[in-house]
Amino acid sequence: LFVSNHQLLGLDLNLLISEFLDKNMTVRGLAHPLVFQTPSSQRVDLDGRTPGLRKRKSAGRGPSTNNFELFGAVMVTPKNYYRLLQSGQNALLFPGGVREVFHGRDDAYKLLWPEKVDFVRTAARFNATIIPVSAVGMADSLNILLDPDEVASLPILGERAKEFARNVTAARFDMANEDENFLPPIVAPGLPSRNYFLFGRPMETTHVDPKDKAACASLYETVQEEMRRGFQAVLTAREKDQYREAPPRIAYERLTGKKAPTFSLDDLERS
Repeated sequence: LFVSNHQLLGLDLNLLISEFLDKNMTVRGLAHPLVFQTPSSQRVDLDGRTPGLRKRKSAGRGPSTNNFELFGAVMVTPKNYYRLLQSGQNALLFPGGVREVFHGRDDAYKLLWPEKVDFVRTAARFNATIIPVSAVGMADSLNILLDPDEVASLPILGERAKEFARNVTAARFDMANEDENFLPPIVAPGLPSRNYFLFGRPMETTHVDPKDKAACASLYETVQEEMRRGFQAVLTAREKDQYREAPPRIAYERLTGKKAPTFSLDDLERS
């Protein structure tokens, strides 16, 4: 079970998934219900202990599936999450969900996770190994002009945005639509900063009783601590990455035809 923070607007998702695919790893991402609400979307069902893609005829025009489903994404529901772990598949979960995707100016690289530890309890039930993934970079590639709360306070536009948010199905089954606050910030593009994904210490759950609330809460906090350690390590080490910003990185890669190098693992460990 890969557990990661969701970066600004979720624009880093393709980068992360492509890295898994390059390494011949199939990872099933758990996606927001909105992804599956378009007419042309091909639903992905998880039947029994062997989940898989099931092709259905689309009621809409255009392609019968979207990119999320082509890469194995399923709707984030307790049932789908349960069956993914039950069947021993690799799963990618973003506990912060919409709150992290639509974070404000002061919330970059902060965990905005719920207090409930449900994902740990289910992971422990099936002895899944939890691997924290600290993601950094996307917040430095965009300039937030208005936070979500500021968007909501705008005349006319704010009311329309809030009405839209109220009609978006919440990802969490125990949360009302309006409580999820599906309001994106208003952003302006900047120069694309390099994105980093630090895979933290794997955490076994074989010793955790899923019925032991204290043990599950302790592991939940340990996962978050490892995530925060990852943020700090990358933020410190990337200061030595001379190709962190787009101009020198693009110039190097066009001139050499190679991927621009980054900081060394030694720098990461020392940070």
